This record gives sequence, C-alpha cells and structure tokens, in this order.
Amino acid sequence: MHRQSDLATILIVEDDAVLGHVLQRVLTHKRQTALSVPSTSQALSLVQDRWPRLVLLDTCLRDGSALKLAEAIRAVWDGLPLIFLTAYPLHRSAFPEWADKLVTKSISLPELRRTVDAVLTQRKARLPTAPVNTVYRPISANSQQHARNANR
Repeated sequence: MHRQSDLATILIVEDDAVLGHVLQRVLTHKRQTALSVPSTSQALSLVQDRWPRLVLLDTCLRDGSALKLAEAIRAVWDGLPLIFLTAYPLHRSAFPEWADKLVTKSISLPELRRTVDAVLTQRKARLPTAPVNTVYRPISANSQQHARNANR
C-alpha cells in the first residue's frame, strides 16, 4: 500500500460543521491546505490514506473518544503533531504527554493560526521522512470532494 504524503495538509476533526468550515478557511493559505471531517472514522481513514502535516482534534466528538482516535492516529504515525481543541476549561494534565498542545475554542482565530504554525515549526526538525514507498501527491480533487461530502 502506498501512503500518499501530503505534508501541506492540516486535518481538522470537528463535528460542528460550521466551526469545521471556519477552521478550514483560517488554516488554509498559499502553501497549506486544511481538510475538515466530522467523525473519528473519516479522520482515521484520511490519516491512513494520506500523510497530513498536523491534526487539530476536537475533544468532544459525537461518534467516539478523541483520546482513542488520537491513540489510533499515533499507531498509524507516531510522530504526527496533534493539537487538541476543547470548549471546556480542561487542564493540560488531562491529556497524554505526547499531545503537542491543548487550546480552547475561545482562542482567537489569528492566535490559533499562530499556535498551529508554532507547533509545525517546533516539530519540523523531528518530522519523520516519508517511507520509501510513499508517493508525494498534492491534494486531489477526490480528497477535496471527500472532505466536502463529510462536511454536509
């Protein structure tokens, strides 16, 4: 199986379609694309199929545990940066040590973008290279359509 390396993509896992769309727009810019999916199964499928640069993960998903999803994502790619997004005042110690960041949904959108950029900059030196059989391919129309369908 060829995993498609897509190091310009941020995967947003947010079950609120409006917020997912807003986050997608804020985190997409000239050299970076963001895809938003509302479910744990779609998120895991995209991580297994693609090689996103970072995952922004809502802590309260309707279809499953964000922590279990994060552990499953880590099983696919241990070095993938993960930022947890919460609406609740949770303490950082409630999350695994390997979680890169915990931010609340009250964060301003410019601050969220700076936080994502900072995590990516900090992790850049530690990101593993793509496996030998990995093929780099920019986001395809298929992947974009999959994400759009997921947001409906």
